[in-house]
Amino acid sequence: MSNEFATAVDALIDRANSDTRLRARLINDPAGTITAITCMTVPDDWNIVAIEAADGSVSLGFVNDELPMEYLELLSGGSGCSDPRK
Repeated sequence: MSNEFATAVDALIDRANSDTRLRARLINDPAGTITAITCMTVPDDWNIVAIEAADGSVSLGFVNDELPMEYLELLSGGSGCSDPRK
């Protein structure tokens, strides 16, 4: 998983915010839409939800705001933390 995934998802959200059919599709099936449009697989343990704001814009988040470790690693650009003393 790389920042390429985050960039592709950001582009998808931007596009959905100006395309009502894509926005509806993203709201109804976030993971499926991400996979179909970006050709990138969303890990099964990522419980993604799409949230539509009062202004009609859409954003993505995780159920109960629980960020999977792999997602955090993606954002940080790392592959996890390790203690060099071990």
